[in-house]
Amino acid sequence: MSEATLIPNFAPRILEAFREANRLAAGAKDQASAAVAKALECGKLLVEQKQALGHGAWLPWLDTNVPEISEWTARRYMGLAKRAHVLDLNDTATIRQAYVATGIIPTTEKEPAAPNPHKPWVKFVRPLDAFRLWYNRRIELGGIDTWPEDARRILKNELRWFVNLYEKL
Repeated sequence: MSEATLIPNFAPRILEAFREANRLAAGAKDQASAAVAKALECGKLLVEQKQALGHGAWLPWLDTNVPEISEWTARRYMGLAKRAHVLDLNDTATIRQAYVATGIIPTTEKEPAAPNPHKPWVKFVRPLDAFRLWYNRRIELGGIDTWPEDARRILKNELRWFVNLYEKL
């Protein structure tokens, strides 16, 4: 036997995997472009809704009517809608790229400053407030006793360190 017959030839499988990867990548790009288009549509609708509500009614309306959309996401989507006329966002592959292209978020993430342990840092309080709002909305839908056992167990484990922190304060 020659050495050539002992070496496996993966070329057909390699080509098949390559072609499938390219096909899936093209589909993913189409899906991402569709996601950007829908984000723009959502942003335009959010802008119109905010203008229709008037001063002071926006955040309560957002919280009540579309609780899945955080204030920050709504602001970013509205920012996309407001800036979309300046740039062609059809070539952006992701919503994040659209944010970067329109200047809504910086191209590089800044290294966060180290928090001063002697001074409360508001940046850490905002997510806690968002959690509190989520929890209050969830309780309105049904008490904790209506939650699945696994959900209660997971939440209890996740909150344990808050209890410890609270007791130290």
